[in-house]
Amino acid sequence: MRKFDISRVNIYTIFRDLLANSWIIILAAITGFVGSVCYYNYIHKHSYVSSMMVSINLSGYTQDATALSLARTVVIAETLDDVFQSEALCDVVARDLGEEITGTISSSQLPETNLIKISVIDKTPQKAYETLVSVYNNYPKVTDFVFNNVIIRTIINPIMPTSPMDVISSKLLGVLSGFFAAGIVTLFIVLVSFLRDTIKNPSDVDKELNIKLFGTVNRVKGMSSKLPQAKRRLIITNPLIGFDFANSFRRMAVKLESLRRTKGHKTFMITSITENEGKTSATVNLGVALAQNGYKVLILDCDLKNPSVYRFFDKIEHREELDFHKYLDNGGDIEQFIKYDTATDVHLLCSAKFCTHSAEKISSPRFAETMSELKGMFDFIIV
Repeated sequence: MRKFDISRVNIYTIFRDLLANSWIIILAAITGFVGSVCYYNYIHKHSYVSSMMVSINLSGYTQDATALSLARTVVIAETLDDVFQSEALCDVVARDLGEEITGTISSSQLPETNLIKISVIDKTPQKAYETLVSVYNNYPKVTDFVFNNVIIRTIINPIMPTSPMDVISSKLLGVLSGFFAAGIVTLFIVLVSFLRDTIKNPSDVDKELNIKLFGTVNRVKGMSSKLPQAKRRLIITNPLIGFDFANSFRRMAVKLESLRRTKGHKTFMITSITENEGKTSATVNLGVALAQNGYKVLILDCDLKNPSVYRFFDKIEHREELDFHKYLDNGGDIEQFIKYDTATDVHLLCSAKFCTHSAEKISSPRFAETMSELKGMFDFIIV
């Protein structure tokens, strides 16, 4: 199992996963709300409680001995508290009712007093009340055997309960259950997002792929779909492109310059596994960033099946007979096929129409000879 690494916690990827799975969170909240409301209203068995209050007094005490009487009754009340919950009293009540007791008889002494509260909890208000009345009528049959000089007076008579003891708004319970269910699902999605074996941070490239990261490109935000296509083009010469996006490519261009000075590299290939991953944008912007630094740069579009570089340079006329794949087929003067864009100061060798047998053309001797010739004409070639 993957060890926890705080560097792998990426707020953006977690937020994106939560947003993508928001429908699951909403569904969990609705399920929790509906499920708890249905359970509480139709399945849950409510309990009802009927109560009475009695006081414990002693016979034979004068007015002057009231304090001593009260002290003794407090002690006796502690004992009678257990008597009211004894099996002996339960047996007497069961015989009186003619059936087994389905509820629970409980009693509690009010602290430091001679008062005892007796309660019966049952599934229906009628049974709770009837059982408590039976306790009221039959408790002397048990208590008289324990204390013969004790007088038990009723302070509050048994009351028929009108509502369950566990009263709570079903809507409130539903809301709480909905929030709880949504929270559980949210935590699960966050956990899955963290454990998913993908690249979430720049440091993951080295850890997960065991390769050196060359650079990262910042995400472009705020490009309205209502803008013209030219205004939405992801090229660093577009004034609407943010500084971070443009600066990402300028930093990588500096690294390419360093590679040229230290190792003599001047040809670089941009590729990816699938379509629409940003190959064209990266190629064009690297070429433009190098050209802005005063280098003679050629952008070579070798995606002959789906050429797209030309779309970034709408001010250049693209003639089909001067497509790069035509040169690979028929040969000729390579300089006639190279176009120049005055706005970005880059040179282009590309196609505007797709062609077949692109793999054979790229692997042909003419392509290799062309690359050797181009290296002598340009400072950088971005393929």
